Amino acid sequence: MRPSLFSIALLASAGGLAFSLPAHSQQEPVNSEILIQKIEPAFVDSPKITASGYSKRTQGRPGQWLEIEVTFDRNASAKAPKFADELTFSYYVLLKNETATGDRKPTLLTGSVTHVHTPEEKGLHAVAYVSPQTLAKFFEGKVPANVQQTVDDVGVEVKGAGGLLAVKTSKGQLGGTAQAPVGWWTAFAQKYSSVPGFILHKGQTPFASLEWDYFEPVKSNPGN
Repeated sequence: MRPSLFSIALLASAGGLAFSLPAHSQQEPVNSEILIQKIEPAFVDSPKITASGYSKRTQGRPGQWLEIEVTFDRNASAKAPKFADELTFSYYVLLKNETATGDRKPTLLTGSVTHVHTPEEKGLHAVAYVSPQTLAKFFEGKVPANVQQTVDDVGVEVKGAGGLLAVKTSKGQLGGTAQAPVGWWTAFAQKYSSVPGFILHKGQTPFASLEWDYFEPVKSNPGN
């Protein structure tokens, strides 16, 4: 029997989370204004920032942050201005930490970052972070050596004045239709409790003043 286009079956296994989804491309545009090109989770070291007269020296390797970079295009139209006042990126980070949780179920971290004055341009960049302390918390202090062993998948939704504009995942797991795509996190959240509050925008991290012209600016005092 052919599965419903809106059905998503999630099966937890020792090797991670398996998804049973209708087959189609990684992302079908919800709205032509935004096209997510790629989602790249990676480990990055805490930057070493020095200041005259202040030094707290530590030994050992710097903390490892989970950085989630989103590359996207924005295409303005008659209905969309040259600059979007606000674009909200919602992140769904599924960790591979089943063996570190009491119920042997993976943890889903959720949070949003709002960007402002986004131009009509290709190759734009948004970013979100998970701190080393958060990773240690959800892996019982034993964070895996690489991001492939840490993250199962990352989903991203983009919303603007016109509502939902784009949906994509780092592994290409989407259900639904081109007009109404469904992320695996929709069914996941219904079955298990997701954990909000641990997705950070760039201004909440030591990377705040770095690569200022590379990433799109963040709204002042945005909430997760």
